[in-house]
Amino acid sequence: MTRRRIAVQPRRPWAPADFALLDARYPHERTDVLAAALGRPVKRVYAMAYLRGLRKSAAYLASPDAHRLDGIKGMRTRFAKGNVPWNQGTHWTAGGRSAETRFKPGNVSKRWDLAAYCVGALRINADGALEMKVREGSRSWISLARWTWERQRGPIPKNMAVRYNNGDTHDCRIENLRLCTRADLMRENTIHNYPKEIVLAVQLVGALHRQINRREGHGTKHREPA
Repeated sequence: MTRRRIAVQPRRPWAPADFALLDARYPHERTDVLAAALGRPVKRVYAMAYLRGLRKSAAYLASPDAHRLDGIKGMRTRFAKGNVPWNQGTHWTAGGRSAETRFKPGNVSKRWDLAAYCVGALRINADGALEMKVREGSRSWISLARWTWERQRGPIPKNMAVRYNNGDTHDCRIENLRLCTRADLMRENTIHNYPKEIVLAVQLVGALHRQINRREGHGTKHREPA
């Protein structure tokens, strides 16, 4: 049996000249034109512009290139004021034994150890951070770091996140916590903080995993000969 060979092309690192061109032109012209000049996909240009904090200028957004004033994007399919939805006033109720088998409010899984799921219990979530149960019910767990911050410093502003100064997600002392914006959080966690050799290695490993998944049947399948 012959299998198709797929060549995996590594992504081209951004050079200083690319950054200079991006910084100078992104705020003032269409992204697809800039992407063609850079020789990169449009989505990569958008992603790098976001990482560098670039935004379109007010002059560009008011220009015809932005299509904000010509009614092209969205206007023809936008729900007009005064229109009545086709399903307004209708209701749907599942039939059969649906009412008998629905999960009742307050019920918990029989597999749960009630002592381990009482209010005040701690657990480690999928990200390795501590969570605490703050009330009865299945959806009653919150980050212990958030709970500590709100109790000692007050509500967390919108679009802000709690971070750990020493990187230990189990150390939820208030002295070890700080707030940062979601944008700063993304910049702290981006792969581009690492040396370009590591970034390229991670990207190649991801490409390899995608090829393995395709060949094992999770993606494109190869037909066996009869």
